[in-house]
Amino acid sequence: MPEKVPTLRFNCFLLREGLESPEQALRSQYRPGGTSGMTKLAESTSAPDGCVAYLRDMSPNTPAWAKLLSPVFAELETVQNFSNRLVIFLPIGDRTFALCFGYGSSTLEWSWVEANFGLKFAARRFDSNAMSGIGSRRIDSSARSQWVQIPANSSISDFEVELDGEFTRKLVGRLDSGMEFPEIGAVVATDSVSFKLDTDLKKVRETLKKMLETAETGSASKDLAFIDSLEPLRVKSEIVKDLEKLLVDELFKSRARQPQGAPLDELGVSALKVHILSVAPPDDVSVENIHDFILYKNDLSHVFDTMSLDALRDALFEFPGKYGVSSLADIKVQARDANGQAVSMAKPLKHWLIFEAGDQDRRYLLTLGKWYALAEKYSEKLDQDLAQIEDVTSILKLRTWDDWGYRKNWEKHYNVKATESRPDLICLDRYPLFAEDGDQVEACDLLHSDGYLIHVKQYTGSQTLSHLFSQGFVSAQTVISDVAYRNAFIEAARSIDANFVDAASATPPKFVTYAIAFDGKQQLPKDLPTFSKVNLRSFSKRVKLLGSIATLARIQMTFKPKAKEKEE
Repeated sequence: MPEKVPTLRFNCFLLREGLESPEQALRSQYRPGGTSGMTKLAESTSAPDGCVAYLRDMSPNTPAWAKLLSPVFAELETVQNFSNRLVIFLPIGDRTFALCFGYGSSTLEWSWVEANFGLKFAARRFDSNAMSGIGSRRIDSSARSQWVQIPANSSISDFEVELDGEFTRKLVGRLDSGMEFPEIGAVVATDSVSFKLDTDLKKVRETLKKMLETAETGSASKDLAFIDSLEPLRVKSEIVKDLEKLLVDELFKSRARQPQGAPLDELGVSALKVHILSVAPPDDVSVENIHDFILYKNDLSHVFDTMSLDALRDALFEFPGKYGVSSLADIKVQARDANGQAVSMAKPLKHWLIFEAGDQDRRYLLTLGKWYALAEKYSEKLDQDLAQIEDVTSILKLRTWDDWGYRKNWEKHYNVKATESRPDLICLDRYPLFAEDGDQVEACDLLHSDGYLIHVKQYTGSQTLSHLFSQGFVSAQTVISDVAYRNAFIEAARSIDANFVDAASATPPKFVTYAIAFDGKQQLPKDLPTFSKVNLRSFSKRVKLLGSIATLARIQMTFKPKAKEKEE
């Protein structure tokens, strides 16, 4: 039996074009001569031509647990962790890969890393029936992250997660059949691509060369095509510079500094509508450990304890002066635990923000400090699908949502007002109906005599819409599957007006209507945030499978709602 060749897992980042020297791709403090400078290793005849390696070894730090417990156990005062960093730069044609070991990836200047390279390759060569892990992040104000792992290689459908419209962060799986790649085991795809191979760097180079060709010329498989829906934007591109000026204006308001060059209102991005601006932790932060946050601006710092846009703004405005685009990188945010110990790196402000802006033709998104454009084909297909959902605004003729006084402008007040002088509508908002399992399920807010189960929500962001779309589906599903609930719904309609018994009795319900109230000129569904569009498409398909028809209705608000007190 031949001796087994030892293998090593290579974590490989593709660097952007235009790199003049490998050291340019290192963060300034890790360049030779920097404050934490790495050492350039001697050239090796065993390495491919042009290959160069940098090492920083034995960087000590005291772990938090040792620092906190040393007053109890004095011997812990001398405990230290040691971290090592190795980066091998491997040229392939006119491109360069950075192969990272230990904490090597932390030394890279991320503006030189080609975002999504690993995922782009995975979308073209992963076997969708041999997946073992999927990680994604929702691009909305919830910033929900999920990581799902199945030990045995499985079909992507076995994970039972909705990935369409989410920002896929990580895929783990095996390549589809093909002789051009060696046996490299399970591949981990993120911005980088990670695989196992023996330590012959010439074989590694050949493997990476094939991966690069695949990513640049191949087409994504049908099951993984969603990965290509977000196109990374180059850090120093003109569109990113302009988008960051728009973000600064939206975030800092009156404290925003006049941008260099043309004023914002003369830039194309000024016509974009802002759909989302919210605060969310980076992926490497465990929220259960967070007690508060600390902002750093030069030598100044300020603490805030709530992860919200208002709390962040209040903390920012404690600092003197105005803010420009550089503030997005220069101001750092760090999460801390109840002992004041850091539970995250101090990352640039931009990494803690989620932002979406767009118009009918373009959509741009910021998440985890990186800018993306929604792929034109994906955007067009999404809008085409949503155009199939009937708009029944002119049929239902729902009244305007007027200002009836500070404590009379809630959804329940609108629903009651909507039925006034309307014999074709009754209000079932908050009518106590219970499913077989004991859960209270709201059948609808308004019931129309023609069989429309109308669910009403004021638009305040993508999270409220997620609840609305789910509510419409769950109520229709419960009416169909739960006989006792359906009978209670019919009796509730009868008790209000016997003329609505037929509308309530329809099984499945004829129509599930999502009625969304806007305080501006937003068009429905065109001006919804991207994830809300995706969510609407998904739930409308589910409603259709129930045998009902999903419809949309727009409600115009005639005033700008103020923050309201908690409803009693």
